[in-house]
Amino acid sequence: MTPEFWKNAWQKSQTNFTQKKPNPMLVHHFKALNTPKNGRVFVPLCGKSVDMLWFISQGFDVIGVELSEIAVIQFFAENDLQATVSLHPTTPSLTCYQAEHEGQTLKIWVGDIFDLSPIDIGIIDAVYDRGALVALPDMKPDNLRTRYTQKLMALSNKASQLLLSFAYDGEKQCSDNHKNLPPFLVTRSQLEQYYAEYYEINLIAQEKVDYVSTAGDSGYRLVYTLLSKN
Repeated sequence: MTPEFWKNAWQKSQTNFTQKKPNPMLVHHFKALNTPKNGRVFVPLCGKSVDMLWFISQGFDVIGVELSEIAVIQFFAENDLQATVSLHPTTPSLTCYQAEHEGQTLKIWVGDIFDLSPIDIGIIDAVYDRGALVALPDMKPDNLRTRYTQKLMALSNKASQLLLSFAYDGEKQCSDNHKNLPPFLVTRSQLEQYYAEYYEINLIAQEKVDYVSTAGDSGYRLVYTLLSKN
């Protein structure tokens, strides 16, 4: 998936993945990470997710990154938040939107996650990956998903993660007509390839649903904790 793919999706309002309420699996399972009170949560590829407001309501600071400035502008407008906007001091492709809400700090970088540095992100206590990993293919020569996981660990200093993913029923796979569209299946073996060296990977919940893909395939929504071995 190129950056242009996602920017075009927001320009054309092709964003059915956006939820109007906090994700129930987040609400039920984030406590499994034991994130310290007043900790900082990193939300990669955050879009305009209201999950970020849930973190704030729980007493966490939030830092996100999103390619589409349209998404970020909509997020602040739809939630009546006044943002301070500033350019990155050395990287013109990055813009920071920041607001204070309910005593917590919310910061979203607009730009490519690969352009960010750990200094830009700061200390991270937990990562919430709802739709980032499954949004990225891992085909050669780009190996985008592998690059993303390595970048995420570098930015967060391998902070523990709550990862939402999915599986198909049995051996069922996404139909040929949709296999090149997100969300992309991430198998357990792939997850271990990306993360097992640095994390304990635990499947803590699964929920049967009628569809998990753009093709309408049925399957399971999955919740993993990735507990840092640091």
